Amino acid sequence: MIWPFRKKAKLKAKKPVTRLRIFMWPFVLCLIATLLNAALPLEELFRGVRDYMHARPADRSIVVVGIDDRTIKHFKTSYYSRKYNSQILDIAFGSGAKRIYFDDSFRLPLDEPGDRDFAAALSRRSGKVFVGTNHFDSLGSDAKTVLEPIEILRPHVGLRSMGGFKSPFQMSAQLVHAEEIRGQEVLSISSDLAGVSGKAGELYRPDWSIQSNSVPFVSVLDVLDRKAPADFFAGKDVVVGVTSQSEGDLIQIIGQGWVPGVYAHVVGAQTLKEGDPIDVGGLPALALAALLSIAILRARTRQQANRLMLASGVAFLAIPFALDRLFIDSLYLPGYCMLAVVSIRSSALRELSEARLRNAGTLLPNLSALREELAAANHPIVAMRIKNYAAVCASFPDSVETDLITELARRLTLPGQTTTFYQAEGVLYWLGPTLKSTELEEHLAGLAQLIESHLIIQGRKLDMHVVFGVDTALTRPVANRIGRALLAADQAAAKHQLVQLNTSENDEESAWELSLMSELDEAIDAGDIWVAYQPQFDLKSDRIVGAEALVRWLHPTRGAISPEAFVLAAEAHNRITRLSFYVLEQAMLAAKPLVASNPGFRLSVNLSAVLLESPRLPAMIVDSLTKTGFAAASLTLEVTESAPFSEHAVVARNLSDISELGIELSIDDYGTGNATLDYLRSVPCHEIKIDRRFVTNLVSSASDLLLVESTIELAHGLGRRVIAEGIEDPETLELLRAIRCDLAQGYYLAKPMRIDALESLLNSNNRLHAA
Repeated sequence: MIWPFRKKAKLKAKKPVTRLRIFMWPFVLCLIATLLNAALPLEELFRGVRDYMHARPADRSIVVVGIDDRTIKHFKTSYYSRKYNSQILDIAFGSGAKRIYFDDSFRLPLDEPGDRDFAAALSRRSGKVFVGTNHFDSLGSDAKTVLEPIEILRPHVGLRSMGGFKSPFQMSAQLVHAEEIRGQEVLSISSDLAGVSGKAGELYRPDWSIQSNSVPFVSVLDVLDRKAPADFFAGKDVVVGVTSQSEGDLIQIIGQGWVPGVYAHVVGAQTLKEGDPIDVGGLPALALAALLSIAILRARTRQQANRLMLASGVAFLAIPFALDRLFIDSLYLPGYCMLAVVSIRSSALRELSEARLRNAGTLLPNLSALREELAAANHPIVAMRIKNYAAVCASFPDSVETDLITELARRLTLPGQTTTFYQAEGVLYWLGPTLKSTELEEHLAGLAQLIESHLIIQGRKLDMHVVFGVDTALTRPVANRIGRALLAADQAAAKHQLVQLNTSENDEESAWELSLMSELDEAIDAGDIWVAYQPQFDLKSDRIVGAEALVRWLHPTRGAISPEAFVLAAEAHNRITRLSFYVLEQAMLAAKPLVASNPGFRLSVNLSAVLLESPRLPAMIVDSLTKTGFAAASLTLEVTESAPFSEHAVVARNLSDISELGIELSIDDYGTGNATLDYLRSVPCHEIKIDRRFVTNLVSSASDLLLVESTIELAHGLGRRVIAEGIEDPETLELLRAIRCDLAQGYYLAKPMRIDALESLLNSNNRLHAA
């Protein structure tokens, strides 16, 4: 049953995938996995694979005398009389053995004659024979039980620790360098064999690439029967211990199976002779993975990213094998995991980004790609409209667009040249050669002949009709030039010409503005008009204390349209009221949470000088404040200095009424209009905004510096604060700070951004920094 009062759950908007999100989630999860050793079982498997690939024999300087299955079967136990150990000592030392270690503590008495005999043998070999010791926690008690020889043996034998630990899931083992026994530091068997020392309790991982089955071995039974080779013990250290699989003292080593524990001492000793094993943990590998991930994410092209991914993968596979040879151990898998996830997700993001820049059918670059093409600023933009494009496509039963556009692009590419074509339905764009007007027209006429003759698509001969529009105004924004090139092509079609060059600034520009104004209302309704926010920094606290709302228009076909191209036109064609209040209300709604969470944060919005002459302006502002619930005290309205404040009674009254609402006023573009001392005194402003034209050359122009410094002193004397815009470099910023400017904004500090990016910037550090 659905309860009538239950509200529908609100669907949260899915956050866009960004390079930061791609990096952070794998990094955080892999960092947690590293700190918790969550990947240790798989890491042990990876280590085992490396050990198997590095497999090498023992150096044969240490031999094992094993209590094997034959010995146990002969004596019917592994705890045979210790008189036989006496015989082993005599035989081994008699054959030239250096030292003998028993992997046994002899903590329990056996037969008294055998124990006495063993004690006597030990006394004859004092300093050359060692037995094992160890301690472990007693059940139900805080005390530790010490394994040590029986009293009769203790005075005649040295003690060496047998301590070690099996890894989780028993896929490897670690040994101790030394162990504290009854307050004394006791070396381990492996450390003593290798002639090295270490701190008590300090663990190390033996090099398990050393194959335990290559350690020289002889059975206890064969030693007692004197069947061991004559030179088996000569100049060797000897370790005596259980090697029978039935006794349970086993370690599982990947690639070697179940290995008797006695071999761990031998392998450990050879490891310590060759080097000092170091375990650096997983953080260095994760840090390297993070750096490589950042490099991959910051790569400018797919090719660069692919090369980095390949190099990173090879490096991450090679590094463990190289460090193994240096006895440096680490946890690699969290780093592998992070690098793999970032590589896969960044590739997917690049595919999405590239898809945004391609035509879905032909896969040619689209207008979005052309807008981002840096070379467009140095070349004419050519637009070729296919006049009969729709008729051709409609005449085929199946889709013919891809074949048609591909063939046209092939014919338009001259031999020995590489040309990139940008498609927007029946229009192809490209960057033309820099030629004189007549030469460019001849060049395009030649291309038309290549296209319009003998064009065969899917077995049909077609007659193509094309026109060319060219824009050569290199100083204009690329988005504007694309539209101008298309307009020129349409004009060529209307005039029945092949080529139209758009180089004038009069009739064509007027037509462009009129077309924009006819679409402005639809753009507002469709959400193509949006607001960007450029942070403003307090030069005393170095913190963001506000932001200026800047209008932006993203046209669905013409792309981003410069504000200069439509704001002035909106003022001239009676569209400015709706545009201004749309921007004002959108900005207040978006910035309202920022004001609530950041005390003192101010929103600055431009107010057209045209609106200042409307008697209804204060009432309209009150309506917007009421509608949005935005605090008037957190709003600054910027009015241009060129408005006739003191000469127009309505303007003066409006400014006074706005100020009384609690809204602060800022004089925008200060220094470019009608400013006088009386002007500054009469306008109820709280802020003066120095125009970028005086800020840009502040470092190099002594006159600009003098004007700006004088303006700051004057404003401070009148109780106004000063903000400088257009800061493009650190030298200008520091100079403004030195002459006591209050606020600053500009591309060097932060570019205009969407509200979520501004919120992230405020939440991240809220500190002044270069953009």
